[in-house]
Amino acid sequence: MNSEKLTLLGIDTSGRSASCAVFREGTLIAERTFLTDRTHSEVILPTVTSTLEDCKISLGEVDIYACAAGPGSYTGLRIGIAAIKGLCALGKPCIGVSTLEAMACNVSGDGYIIPVINARPGVIYFGGYKSIGESAVNVRADAVGEEEELCEYVKSLSGRVILSGDCAKRLKEEYFSDCGNIETTLINSRVLSAAGVCRAALANISEAGTADSLGARYLQNTMAEKLRSDKKK
Repeated sequence: MNSEKLTLLGIDTSGRSASCAVFREGTLIAERTFLTDRTHSEVILPTVTSTLEDCKISLGEVDIYACAAGPGSYTGLRIGIAAIKGLCALGKPCIGVSTLEAMACNVSGDGYIIPVINARPGVIYFGGYKSIGESAVNVRADAVGEEEELCEYVKSLSGRVILSGDCAKRLKEEYFSDCGNIETTLINSRVLSAAGVCRAALANISEAGTADSLGARYLQNTMAEKLRSDKKK
C-alpha cells in the first residue's frame, strides 16, 4: 500500500477532545478538533461528515481509516473504534495506532518526545519517542506507571527532552523545574488531535487490516475487569 497516494481519514476520541482529520497524498488537508461536554458518540460521526464536506471528499474516496486505539478513556476508545468499524463497512482497510505515538507525531523539534496522559492520581500513561527527521520512533514501550517511574526515565535521557500531554506542564513544574534540557510543548500541542493519528497511521501503514482486527490497547484493566478480579480474591 503506497501511503503517498492514499486518502486517509483519522479520528481521535481517546480523551476529552473529539477530532477528525483528512490526509491526501501525505498532506493534511482538513482537521476539526474541539472539546465537548457531549459524548463522543453524539459528535464524532457528524464531525466526520462535516470534515469530508469541507474538503469535498466522499466516503467512497477514502482509501483507509485510522483511529487512536489507546491508551485513553475506555468509553472514548470504544466509541472511536466502533465508529471506524462502521465506516469500514464498505470494505475499506483500517488501522488503530497508539494514542501516545499519535501525540509524539504532532510534536516538532529534535530530541526525545515524552507523551504523557493522566490515568488517575499519581499514575500516568507515557512512552518514549525519538524525533528522527519527520518521524517519531518508539524507544520505550508505551506503559502505565507511577509518576516517579516516569521521572526516573526522563532524567536518564541526555539532550533535549520534550514533554507533551494533559499533565506535561504540571510534571515539568513538580519534577523537572531545575532541568534545563526538559521542556514542554505549547498548550495547543497538548490536545489530542486526529492529525497525529493520521501521521502515526502513515508511519505504520503496513499494519493496516480489516475492521475485525481493530481493537483497543488499554494498558491497564478496565473497571469491569478490576471488579471481577476483586471478586475472585
